[in-house]
Amino acid sequence: MSDGDLAMLGWCDLGSIVRTRPVPLDRLDSRRRFGMGYATAGVAITPFDGIVENPWGPMDEMRLVPVEGAEIAVAAREMHPAMHLHLSRALAADGTPGEFCPRNFCQAAVEALEAETGWTLWSAFEHEFTVIEPTLRFGPVYSVQALRSIAPFVHESVAALRPLAIECFEPEFGHGQFEASFAPAVGVGGADRAVLAREVLREVARRHALRITFSPKPAPEGVGSGMHVHFSFRDRGGRAVLYDPRAPATVSADAASFIAGVIRHIGALTAISAPSPVSYLRLGPGHWSCGYGAFGVQNREAALRVCPSADPSPQAAAAATNLELRIPDGTCNPYLALGALVRAGLEGMRERLPLPPVVAGDPARLAEDERRRLGVEPLPASLEAALAALLEDRLAREWMPPTLHSTFVSIKRAEAAAQESATAAQMCAAYVRRY
Repeated sequence: MSDGDLAMLGWCDLGSIVRTRPVPLDRLDSRRRFGMGYATAGVAITPFDGIVENPWGPMDEMRLVPVEGAEIAVAAREMHPAMHLHLSRALAADGTPGEFCPRNFCQAAVEALEAETGWTLWSAFEHEFTVIEPTLRFGPVYSVQALRSIAPFVHESVAALRPLAIECFEPEFGHGQFEASFAPAVGVGGADRAVLAREVLREVARRHALRITFSPKPAPEGVGSGMHVHFSFRDRGGRAVLYDPRAPATVSADAASFIAGVIRHIGALTAISAPSPVSYLRLGPGHWSCGYGAFGVQNREAALRVCPSADPSPQAAAAATNLELRIPDGTCNPYLALGALVRAGLEGMRERLPLPPVVAGDPARLAEDERRRLGVEPLPASLEAALAALLEDRLAREWMPPTLHSTFVSIKRAEAAAQESATAAQMCAAYVRRY
């Protein structure tokens, strides 16, 4: 440890920017109980550093308290000091969990799932990002050449991401596009890993004089980047409860109801998990990013799909089978996306909804009357349309505490208004720089 090392108490805000209040590393233990003060009005900061009208004003203050185990360190190297990032949860002034905190929102959702069903949530995020260095020659997509073109960055990233259980680091379909994926974590831990992983990748890129972006659409004509979330469930005995080889789509009856709840509330979920104007340059039919609120098995054009296991062992297949929500991108807050996903699924379980129709192939290629028969609707085509879907969904409006919900909507409306007259190229450029 160096005398100059800082412990950054970080929190992922409503625009998915990780804000921080740092303290000297050797003073961190003194902050574990009461944390650091932070103006509650900071919840209302937009991704582009404006601030929307909010109920807190200049007086209210929250406490940022570090979460045990939700932390990462990247060791010092040459002229680069160590990075110590400690994720925090927000407490209100009276010491209770702050209703304005996205992590608290996610924690409450996974606790509700366990209380009502006995299930624990396991989740893992896939991060697609783009290296935006025009002088680099990456070679063919998915190739060894593409990966080795930035081998020192890849090597150091994998080493730094080991504590977060990295499973794969691979070249992707876009020019300069890569993906890092991770093993599942229980409860809110999957979202913790997602937040930490992005900041580690940014840190290592800086050390190699590279610019990377998690923007969902780096260029209008380019390939989009997502932040897909894979998830499954276990009961209180640790048994996998998603898989049933005798059932349609190989999912159990209770899991089928969870899936149905997600599909029923897919418009509201889109507003939360694709929450920027540029998100809607990525989403759409024919892009392998999903343009319809469809459910499928191994179908990359479905908004929600079953990812089956290739293992013939029933026990192994049960452990490995998972669901994937393909809408989220790097501008969304992982805690909000995961918490809203759980809330939507719980609504379906409460109503015991049946499994939605299984769609094979691109829903855009189906005849209109066939889509109607299957109940497959297009996803919102803009942030404004997605926000309208969120506001029109009575149950979804109640997922978040009122102040969190209203502030999120206000921030997103401000973003939409700021980009209203921008061309696609201008919008892409703005989000590349910010994310």
